[in-house]
Amino acid sequence: MNSRHFGWGRPAMAGIMGGGGWCRLTLLALLSLPAAALHAEVVLPATFADNMLLQRDKPLPVYGRAKPGEKVVVAFAGQRQEGTADAAGVWRVTLAPLAASAEGRDMTVTGENSIVLKNVLVGDLWLASGQSNMQVRIREAMNAKEEIAAAKYDTIRFFMVKTALASSPQQDPAGEWKLCTPENAPEFSAVGYFFARELVKTHGVPIGIVNCAIGSSSCQAWVAADVLRSNPALPQPLAIPAEEYKDFATYVGVRKKIYEDAAYKDPGMLPECAAWAESDFADDDWRDMKVPGSIESQGLKIDGAMWYRAAITVPESWAGKNASLYLGLIAQNSVAYFNGVEIGRKENNGGIWIFRTHPVPGNIVKAGRNVIAVRVFNDTGPGGFHPTYPRPQYLGQGNEKVMLPAVWRFKVERAYEPRALSRTLPEPYHLPTGFYNAMIAPLASMPLRGFIWYQGESNAGNPKQHDVLFPTLIRSWRELWQDDQLPFYYVQLAAYQKPQEQPVEGGWPGFRESQTKALAVPLTGMASAIDIGDPHNVHPMNKQEVGRRLALWARRDCYGEKDLAVSGPLYSGFAREGAAIRVRFSHCYDGLAVRGDKLKGFAIAGADMKFVWAEARIDGQDSVLVWSKDVPEPAHVRYAWANNPDCTLINQAGLPAGPFRTDK
Repeated sequence: MNSRHFGWGRPAMAGIMGGGGWCRLTLLALLSLPAAALHAEVVLPATFADNMLLQRDKPLPVYGRAKPGEKVVVAFAGQRQEGTADAAGVWRVTLAPLAASAEGRDMTVTGENSIVLKNVLVGDLWLASGQSNMQVRIREAMNAKEEIAAAKYDTIRFFMVKTALASSPQQDPAGEWKLCTPENAPEFSAVGYFFARELVKTHGVPIGIVNCAIGSSSCQAWVAADVLRSNPALPQPLAIPAEEYKDFATYVGVRKKIYEDAAYKDPGMLPECAAWAESDFADDDWRDMKVPGSIESQGLKIDGAMWYRAAITVPESWAGKNASLYLGLIAQNSVAYFNGVEIGRKENNGGIWIFRTHPVPGNIVKAGRNVIAVRVFNDTGPGGFHPTYPRPQYLGQGNEKVMLPAVWRFKVERAYEPRALSRTLPEPYHLPTGFYNAMIAPLASMPLRGFIWYQGESNAGNPKQHDVLFPTLIRSWRELWQDDQLPFYYVQLAAYQKPQEQPVEGGWPGFRESQTKALAVPLTGMASAIDIGDPHNVHPMNKQEVGRRLALWARRDCYGEKDLAVSGPLYSGFAREGAAIRVRFSHCYDGLAVRGDKLKGFAIAGADMKFVWAEARIDGQDSVLVWSKDVPEPAHVRYAWANNPDCTLINQAGLPAGPFRTDK
């Protein structure tokens, strides 16, 4: 096998630019190669390798590089196709559509040299993309040990796309094919794997997953520059030199230098402050500081060194046993102490935020009162425990947790006047079009069955923009693959954070509403995860059910199970009936039902929009009556309108009702 790969294939927006664009960009890419590369032996892109899976029932392009004028023969599954490398050394042939086959067969590509690709299957290939909840690996999911041991499916294949960033659409896909074995499975996308496993179990068709997700990534990072520029309402590509973000390392280096030019250097801890880490130190004269929450948001406008202290109560059974301390994001650099002993230090490395997790050796873990101290040096910008992407803060031992307090003691060690950066660039995960260029565009010549997507946390603060951005991504990907019939199934954000005591405004409900709106795009499906979230973890571990719910849509729409329930009840309309409001739902299937002893999660308001908790009962197969004695003239109803709501309304298939509001 030849492991060298060069630029080829369809460019970033082939569907928009047309065939002429493909020829021009391919030629430009090839002309930029060294002369020796233009006269190389037959080579293939990374997507063609042992253990690959090809999309059934569609024409299959096979392409690569060879010496100009060299004849190339591709033989597979009884077909034999010939092509000739053009003057730029590019060759391409197309195999006729193939039926699904679980038989591992060889593909032979022959020019002056010969390449044999072994154990090739034909089935359905799905692109799994998004941010961390799609990236979460099987080893991080619920029952990971058992799931990994059972991951023995020869008919499931993963193409692991390499994380990369680029300033322009790339031609060469970077990644490798992996068999589904216990040795490889720990690194697979858990959602992608459980989706594939459900389809293999129910229909037996070989399934390939293109594993292409990046934690913390924004939706705009996965959209082509031309598409973003076509609508000023969308996040726009940065007006910076292309060479500054030609790859991941370069862009990180540029951001780091901007930080270093402005950032204060830590001169080290003042000797008299060493005692501040000790568990018996008296911090009565320190101020309170909310955690997480930047110091700026709490009235402190400084850079420099600062200390946080908090006490927790540890169960007696934990004493003497190893634990882990989860502190979340801290800006910028930090040193953590547990009962006066340093347990770890982290630097932000030029503004790249890093979650702080430190091992705590058992010999310093005591029953009862334990003290955590953190010295933070804020070299520039917002400082302290940063509230962006909040994660639970706790001391953990196995599956048990001791949550850290929401208010810590705080004192300044050194204070400096804040410095401004010469310019502000987003983190690489939020760089518009960066991941699209490097990780999506190069895949456009891989025929697919469809897409699965789990993303939104990084865009949750702007649901109105997402109303436009997300459908734009869906349509642009279909155009890139030149197939407007490709299904696109996605996950609605799970419940997260502390349950609310009273009806609230803001937070994630508006974003979940934006996700629901995307169902108006043809051939989409939404899997709700609102009832299987974790108040303490933005990455809930039950990825098995998420994968199953995504697969329900595919089973119905792609695999012929026409009567299958694919969604929980979705709001379809309301009408006032005296002192109550009747809410109607679609996707009820055999009727509505209650999870638990009574319906909860409904709120009702009059024209004044002052919502209060409501009584509710199922009344008919597809409707719920909602009322409150405190609202005699009801006008509006909301359900599950919170970051972490009560989710008690389901259908007979056990799927949860989606959150909604009747007010707009």
